Amino acid sequence: VCLIFLVVLSILFAGLPGRDELRTLGEMPQATTLYDVHNRPVFTIFKEYRIEVPLSRISPHLRRAIVAFEDQRFADHGGIDVVRIFGAVWADLREGRKAQGGSTITQQLARQTFLTREKKLWRKVREIALARRIERMYSKDEILELYLNKVYFGDGLYGAEAASRGYFGKPAAD
Repeated sequence: VCLIFLVVLSILFAGLPGRDELRTLGEMPQATTLYDVHNRPVFTIFKEYRIEVPLSRISPHLRRAIVAFEDQRFADHGGIDVVRIFGAVWADLREGRKAQGGSTITQQLARQTFLTREKKLWRKVREIALARRIERMYSKDEILELYLNKVYFGDGLYGAEAASRGYFGKPAAD
């Protein structure tokens, strides 16, 4: 039984990113800007419209709002929130359908960066393992900064800065 369990675990975690790959967590798709003969930008081709900024240039109100909405116990867990997982399962059972997510900010970051959105138990287990690794390698501020620069806010806008400018016409600091 123990041997079978170890084999299943090794299959489940095979191919997960190691330490070196986790260090690339902050690398995001870039844009290509085309210039005219006078070296003035003519237009930009975006893979994803994103403007990366340090956490210090994102309003503390926005940071608190995102944490309150996405992961209330972000500061207190090590990548997974067991209370939230049980709450999500309970809500799903009450509704008779998938009604609520149980992923933390760190789990969402792991999924967006390294995994698929496939709704399978094995993907969720891999996501949890990656979230734990990320929490050991990065500080909470670094995780939040990566998340706020990577997350999709709709309408083709990735990251808090692009979303803030796109929706409100002002930088995320404001």
